[in-house]
Amino acid sequence: MTFLFSGPNGDRTKRAFMAGLVGLLVNLMLGVFKILAGWQSGFLSVMGDGFNNITDMGSVVLLMMTFYYAAKPSDKEHPFGHGRLEYINSTVMAAVILYVGITLLVESVQKIIHPRNTEFTVFVAIILVIGLLAKLFLAWWYKRAGEKIGSKAFEAYSADSLSDTLSTSGVLVATLAEYFFGIQIDGIMGCLMSLFILWTGYSIMKNAVNSILGATPDKEVYRKIKECILSCPGVYGVHDLIVHDYGPENHFATAHVELDSSLNLVESHELAENVMTTLRDKLNVQATIHADPKAVSNPREAEYRRDLESAIYRTRLPLSYHDFFVEEKKGEIHLSFELALTGPCKLKDKEIYDEICSHLKAINPEYTVETMVDRNFISGKLYGWDEEEVKEIAGRNKEK
Repeated sequence: MTFLFSGPNGDRTKRAFMAGLVGLLVNLMLGVFKILAGWQSGFLSVMGDGFNNITDMGSVVLLMMTFYYAAKPSDKEHPFGHGRLEYINSTVMAAVILYVGITLLVESVQKIIHPRNTEFTVFVAIILVIGLLAKLFLAWWYKRAGEKIGSKAFEAYSADSLSDTLSTSGVLVATLAEYFFGIQIDGIMGCLMSLFILWTGYSIMKNAVNSILGATPDKEVYRKIKECILSCPGVYGVHDLIVHDYGPENHFATAHVELDSSLNLVESHELAENVMTTLRDKLNVQATIHADPKAVSNPREAEYRRDLESAIYRTRLPLSYHDFFVEEKKGEIHLSFELALTGPCKLKDKEIYDEICSHLKAINPEYTVETMVDRNFISGKLYGWDEEEVKEIAGRNKEK
């Protein structure tokens, strides 16, 4: 139990428990009073709203258990921690919400076909108004908690509470309509309420499953990591940043950083180590850094970059470039870079390579090109690399 409120996520877990306890108590009181009011009056939609509060209470208990287990440190079986339990919790909660919505829809349709007498009381109206205000409070409370601790699970609970305010409003309209106008719309409002519940469950399920599958993390996470890397001394650029989400505040990253090509292996290693340490200390991000050479001391590099940008412009293709490096050798100017698509493109990688090469050769016949196309973080085949030269370098290293 000592791990629960200690360690880097201890304060976060404590706040989550406090937010969950408030939601637990509010849903318990609402559920009991609504079920009692619905049973006495015969309003099925009121009882359904009460049972929805009870399921919300169970969901909050599940959420608190999730934070309990997610706070556990990594172990041999789970080297990346237990943070994704929050996403699994959201999936389970969504399944419960979908079940409640389907059940209520079936019962509401049956009541439309076979209407039953109901009895309006002031007690029912008071309970519904209190429930409406309480759910508005919970929607704000969960949203505030989600923003403070960075939890999508609490944001999902906030959305669920907000949808509950709409359904409770529908139930209140049904009871008043029947009392003042004698119109029985309880079953219809129950159907509408169930549709709201089903839509909420679907939305939560979709977001949770996307997080488990590996959806793109929030743009703010990328921005902070990039800014942190670029703040490190000796770093001239960063690209190919990939962030792996293992739960809120539990991110792993890989990135390519541009370092001065004149540095030796030991110096490049030290700079890369500094970047990894900075990310771990400032953002609690575990990172693997790949060093890319940048010809900082070459006064003609800017000219070569402009030629490449001109060639890309002339192709009229939706392309951007990164990981640019130039090497002048054997009477040739060897350009090495990677291309990324900024929009839809029907051409294959080899066709893109041929287009770029032809335009660069037209600008300067001494250019030779080595490039690949990145599509959604997936690197394609490398075109233009000199296989014989690689074997020659490997052979010299072997002789040493």
